[in-house]
Amino acid sequence: MVDIAAGLSLAAQAIGIVKDLREIDKGLDSAEYKARMADLYSALADVKMALADAQDEMKSKDQLIAELRDNFQKKGDLVEYHGFKYEKFEDESPKGIPFCPRCEQNLGRYYRLARREGARGDMKCPECKVDYRHIAEFSWEQGR
Repeated sequence: MVDIAAGLSLAAQAIGIVKDLREIDKGLDSAEYKARMADLYSALADVKMALADAQDEMKSKDQLIAELRDNFQKKGDLVEYHGFKYEKFEDESPKGIPFCPRCEQNLGRYYRLARREGARGDMKCPECKVDYRHIAEFSWEQGR
């Protein structure tokens, strides 16, 4: 992937070719002129590719920034109970099933644990596949 600096360098190269074309003596062979034009088209194609790559990279980074902002906001909307983070009711009490602490720590993302077969409170992260035992589960509706 080409970065923005490389794209600017390619653009400068294309501008240099244009300046060279201006200086070519009209009496010179048209083959030299055509060769320089081919160089110009090639350089401009490289510039276009570099800028497209840079645009894709910027979009990717913008998406990552938005995801990190969402996760940061979500963190403020959670309550911790016995080392696990849960969504919370207005009175700050936990609700539902917790999120995987390993994924939060390692990836900065929130994946809700899933119930496993077996004893009540046995859960597994669908993302990192870590098993957890004896996890508290709360009602999704307040007052229940």
